[in-house]
Amino acid sequence: MKDRNVITPPLHKEAEFGELYKRYKARFESFAVGYVQDRLIAEDVVTDAFIYYWENRSRLDADCNAAAYILTTIRHKCLNYLRALQVRMRVHNEVGDLQRRVVSENIRSLELCDPQHLFAGEIEKLVRDCMAEMPELTRQVFTARRIHGKSYREIAAECGITERRVETELEKALGKLREVLRDYLPLVLAAGVLERILR
Repeated sequence: MKDRNVITPPLHKEAEFGELYKRYKARFESFAVGYVQDRLIAEDVVTDAFIYYWENRSRLDADCNAAAYILTTIRHKCLNYLRALQVRMRVHNEVGDLQRRVVSENIRSLELCDPQHLFAGEIEKLVRDCMAEMPELTRQVFTARRIHGKSYREIAAECGITERRVETELEKALGKLREVLRDYLPLVLAAGVLERILR
């Protein structure tokens, strides 16, 4: 059965797009305001990025991830804003050296960042916490299968359970992870974050 928490990109239906907007708007605005240092400008940048995606969705590849694409657009728009601000500062000498350095540092930081990996730290903590809360058997089965790559037969023998029970415990573990990562799934899938965490 298809996981209802996963939004399959690209999004062509308004309802799916609306869900994406509600899910990521605040998080994307926090990202933008951290660089442009202005809440209203950050809101405009994020809104423009969502609109740009929607207007160009028909041109995107079938495997384009909507959330990652929009976040990349936000990064570009923030860079454009900061570079224009930097030019104005130089021409009009509007602010002191400290503010100019802050703008320069923000530009360098944005140039180096990979939008698809921005939330890797948050995701890793959620995964670790989720695994810590799993029943011991569920965690043991999940770790043996997903981290150590053991077969159902090997896991069943080690845990003293049937292979069917192994499958059931894996489904329980994955269900819990899908729940805690529901707001991150499009980015997780785009960046392969979960695979790196579970290695």
